[in-house]
Amino acid sequence: MKLFEVIPDDLFSVLASPNRVLYSDALDVLYAAYLENLKIPEDTLYSMLRSKLEQQLADANFDGEDIDEEELRDISGRARFLIRKLCSKGWFEKERGDNFEEFITVPGYSSRLLELFHQLRDDSPIRGYSYVFGTYSSLKVADDGDSVYDKMAAIYSAYDNTQALIKVLQMVYHNVKHYFKMQIEMQEINEVLASHFDDFGQKVVETYIRPLKIKDSVPKYRGPIQRTLIKWAQDDAMLLAISNAAFQDKRGNSLEECRRDLLQKIYWVKERYDCIENDYLDEIDQQVRRYTRATTQKIENLTNRDHNVRGNLNYLLEALSRNRRASNLVEQIQPAFQLYEQSFLSSKSLWYRKRPGKRASTEPVMIEDPALNSDMVKQAEQLLHSEYGRNAIAAYVEDLLGVSGICFSKDMHLTNDKAYIMSLLSVLAASDTGTKYQIKELDGKYSENGYEIPQLQITRKEGEK
Repeated sequence: MKLFEVIPDDLFSVLASPNRVLYSDALDVLYAAYLENLKIPEDTLYSMLRSKLEQQLADANFDGEDIDEEELRDISGRARFLIRKLCSKGWFEKERGDNFEEFITVPGYSSRLLELFHQLRDDSPIRGYSYVFGTYSSLKVADDGDSVYDKMAAIYSAYDNTQALIKVLQMVYHNVKHYFKMQIEMQEINEVLASHFDDFGQKVVETYIRPLKIKDSVPKYRGPIQRTLIKWAQDDAMLLAISNAAFQDKRGNSLEECRRDLLQKIYWVKERYDCIENDYLDEIDQQVRRYTRATTQKIENLTNRDHNVRGNLNYLLEALSRNRRASNLVEQIQPAFQLYEQSFLSSKSLWYRKRPGKRASTEPVMIEDPALNSDMVKQAEQLLHSEYGRNAIAAYVEDLLGVSGICFSKDMHLTNDKAYIMSLLSVLAASDTGTKYQIKELDGKYSENGYEIPQLQITRKEGEK
């Protein structure tokens, strides 16, 4: 589905108009009314706009807007115009109640956008460092209890929490890069100090990085999380029960689909925790160290630039970079300076991809199929008919059935290759006419000594002895 099949075409036009600041503030007021009221009377929104945007409404210039003269006359009319404008662009809709009072309803796309705009305006950090501990605690409580539904819910919760954790780590990584770019453009030492200690230190390090290292440590909880998930995945009976709970909870269209979805989520969470330190935490640490070194060096340069040659050179190069007409001067001073690019060695600097060489063309080698020895063929046929023939298979199954006339996969005693082959041949021979037994395949698999076969139930046919 395309974006403008979901939202109106003119939805964002108010944010591109000269009064976009006023409209954005009005949308924030609309979001506040949306949070405070289940049913939003139009008079309530009107009163909130008047009280919170009184000065902005008085100072606004509505030239070029489709505002009436009566609406432009006073603040009340301008507030009514804001309501009419936002409604016409699709930010909310109106409905009339039983007593002819008009109420405002916010569509789903609008509520999501209003929440996003409010989060962008909100300077308080998002506390998102409890995802690892939340995953661990939900799995532990479910594993200690007997409720299959709790185990099913814990798997889906672990999947959602891990996805949210990855998004937080991605946001932190890109935030560090953003602060690095901001620091490069700063030229005042107070700006650099405030950005590093107040903004970066509080909003990134103390909010996200430090809690992930101490309170919500991935290395601390990774082992228990993975062990619990793998234990459930390898227990066929437990996995079947959890799949039944997911199917009853409408998590899939069939039992097999629910089982497959649960296994995919279990192994996805396990793989993410296997690589989360190397792919995310280590990369973030590397960026933080790089940013800290650059900030320290910049503070030193800005502090001492008036007292040494490097500071004077910094002034000179900055002036030349800003002056487009200084190309002749740059050419004149270039022989006097030897400027080198600064770089560093990392763990990947000495690695390069090996390129395969070209293959030399040679004469083709003819391969001759050896002739089969007739004696060896006869010996192989005798072996098959003696040890693995129909009579041998019938005797093998009859020995398993015994007096009770019923046996299961666990009764086959898969101790060697011959027992494993006989178990497979007995399944194949069950469909032949004249066999004295029948086989029913059950759910799950049976493993013994490295051999694995389906869970089977073998019974003697009625009237056969």
